[in-house]
Amino acid sequence: MSIQKKTSETVIQSVERAGAILHSFTRADSELSVTMLSEQLGLHKSTVSRLLSTLQHEELVEQNPETGKYRLGLGLVTLAGIVLDRIDLGEVAYSHLLSLSALTQETVNVVVLSGNECMNISGVDSPNPIQYVGRIGRRTPLHCTSAGKVLLAYLPSELRRRLLPKKLAQFTKKTITQLSDLEMVLDRAREQGFAITHEEHQVGLSALAAPIYDHTAKVMAAVSVSGPTYRLGEMEIEQFIGVVQDTAREVSIQLGCVSVEKQPLI
Repeated sequence: MSIQKKTSETVIQSVERAGAILHSFTRADSELSVTMLSEQLGLHKSTVSRLLSTLQHEELVEQNPETGKYRLGLGLVTLAGIVLDRIDLGEVAYSHLLSLSALTQETVNVVVLSGNECMNISGVDSPNPIQYVGRIGRRTPLHCTSAGKVLLAYLPSELRRRLLPKKLAQFTKKTITQLSDLEMVLDRAREQGFAITHEEHQVGLSALAAPIYDHTAKVMAAVSVSGPTYRLGEMEIEQFIGVVQDTAREVSIQLGCVSVEKQPLI
């Protein structure tokens, strides 16, 4: 694809062309030759060669000594790190939480692991007069909440064992208290990409959560929807699984995760 001529006088042609070269690299085409770039961008090979030399000097591209082709350089990692460091998870997620709450009419939160508990760091309350209040900073157990189960499900087994006590606290008649039973639930949550709780932490409260991934494709948080069981029963939760997963995916993409895929509902 050739470079379209810009009408704005503020565009510097050489910078525009250098940017076009960088954007030409993809996961499918991670290494490109001068000739390939010349054909894709509609530029003379000598122009492409000069631009690549400059980009290489700045460590934005590097040349594979075995193939002679060019690929993105490690200098981009440093620049990406600066951008990622200033991304605030709660800020990024908030607009998505507003949309999810408007759609579900229930309280939604972003929840992270905090010690051996999970903690709300952002949220939008349900517009209904009877609601779950997921205030910022609220801490809840891991083994009997939907977000907690999601966060546990994606942890290495050794770390999971360190976080969970040998005897799980019972909050209601439906709380899972056996580690072996919880392990099966967590395996299922990881397999299907979401977790559900029905009155396991509080009588009359149900919830659904899905994982948020960071730029390294590691689960860093969960998006949850919580509400009274009479409004958030099995049928309603089944209807909301897709939109909760989509919300978590959209937040993940904004956080720099490019490998998160849509999972089929199970």
